[in-house]
Amino acid sequence: MKGLFGACATLFAAGFLLPGLAEAQPILQQRCNADSLDPVQAERRLAWARRCGLLTHVANTGNWFDTYVPSSNNAGTLKDYAEDDINYNWGGQNTYTGQSDIFEINSSLVSKLYQSGATSQHTDGDGFFRWERLASRKKARPLYPTFGNQGDIYSPTNKQLFPHPSQVVDGSPLNCGFYFNQAGTLSAAGNNFFVNGYCEASCYTPEQKIRFPEGDVAIVEAVAGMKKNVVTLTPDSSLDAIALQTNKTYSYTAEFRDTEHPIVNLLMASGGKLTVTKEHPLINSEGRLVTAQTVKVGDELVKVDGSFDPIVRVEHTTHFGKVYNLRPDTDDRVSNILVAEGYLVGSSLFQNDEVGYVNRIILNRQAVPASLIP
Repeated sequence: MKGLFGACATLFAAGFLLPGLAEAQPILQQRCNADSLDPVQAERRLAWARRCGLLTHVANTGNWFDTYVPSSNNAGTLKDYAEDDINYNWGGQNTYTGQSDIFEINSSLVSKLYQSGATSQHTDGDGFFRWERLASRKKARPLYPTFGNQGDIYSPTNKQLFPHPSQVVDGSPLNCGFYFNQAGTLSAAGNNFFVNGYCEASCYTPEQKIRFPEGDVAIVEAVAGMKKNVVTLTPDSSLDAIALQTNKTYSYTAEFRDTEHPIVNLLMASGGKLTVTKEHPLINSEGRLVTAQTVKVGDELVKVDGSFDPIVRVEHTTHFGKVYNLRPDTDDRVSNILVAEGYLVGSSLFQNDEVGYVNRIILNRQAVPASLIP
């Protein structure tokens, strides 16, 4: 097997800097590809950025503010720290926490590392309050910040910056400096630094075929050719009335390095096959969006013709290599359903339950009031 549908993806950009996120996406995607991290490295990057922000800018453990939200472990109300003041540092100059998070350090950490859920509070080795959530809520592919020496990601003179590869986060000393190369040998001392955006790893093997206007094309070929259009469902599609349309492609995601990924091989009664990462969103016969890791033998996937195809074999294995993904240029959830190997699947919009869509009813047999949708 050569690879998967999934990859290191540009998910969020420093919004206030960009006249159009879709236009900035290729630039930020290139940055993320050059700064590609696996989930363990991404978590360390988050921990490094948090500790640097606390020790460099907050300094005093008593400089917290009260959110008045009770912690889930009866440790009082959740306390957070502001790395800077958004009113005086709108651009986020020399901060380790993105201005899109209003420089709130603990809040930023949990939103990038975990899915939503109850938040507990503890004290870290430096004496600062630290927030955590259950391990079961940890994202399979955390978001992590990538940096540049200018706030404007469009600027041709904006040079990408990297933390030192050691990224020591436990104990002292802590190197909070930046470098022009990943090896940490070309110091960027004297330069300002900015969070230019957040990266995310995503979920198809290279040979998986996606529906494009000219036909089914292997995702790796589509990425290489940067196909501008992709086939998706129409916004008014339902299980009883599936219709296709051509959408513009918003972004492709492709990993820079080969890494090991947990994957799910699915074999259906018709003989159809689908190989995706375990978090990849699929449409089942109830019209729900579910992750590949939750399906079992007997569950039914939805084919592009609207028929249901029972799963007859589920194999959990691993893949070492690159994985890929894509997203159409729309925020409409039904129009973010693609066709992969003849089956309806979700685009990267739905990755990591960021917008709470996983296990929601996406394609209804009949109209369902919004209040009844879980």
